[in-house]
Amino acid sequence: MVSFSTWRAFYRIPWLRENREAVRILRDMFYVLVALYRADKLQEFSRLRYLYFKMIDSFAQYGRVGARDTVNRLLEIPWFRENRRDLYRLIAAYNRVVRNVLDTKGQIPSVSAQERINKDMDIFFHALKSLMHFDVRDEGRVNKLLQNREILDEMLDSFHQTLGY
Repeated sequence: MVSFSTWRAFYRIPWLRENREAVRILRDMFYVLVALYRADKLQEFSRLRYLYFKMIDSFAQYGRVGARDTVNRLLEIPWFRENRRDLYRLIAAYNRVVRNVLDTKGQIPSVSAQERINKDMDIFFHALKSLMHFDVRDEGRVNKLLQNREILDEMLDSFHQTLGY
């Protein structure tokens, strides 16, 4: 898990500070996506995956003008500078995934499209997990969701309501 001091530096970047709630929602959605995948709830996973990348895409579009500056400012933080390879892998995988996932419009894609998405999603999730140092505390959050399906369902409903889907 990323240290508190790293998060504090992360939120000193104006665009990220202004969008703190969106970052929190995306983090929570990530845990739910991992739980849905592990629970083999593929239809819910596919729908949430679409919302997740739709939200990231609109978030990225909103910040596109300052994207280079935001990445440069992230790289000024020692944690991100030390893990810049994962950051770049994450950005590259995101660009591939978002293109394919958003084309599905939240529906289950064809077999060939799903194979491409799975490959890119695997790279994206591994890079994200590596970048955030996914650890036992993160596993605990996912396991809590898996053990309490009511919380998982409530979070899913909350995401759909919040994002208007």
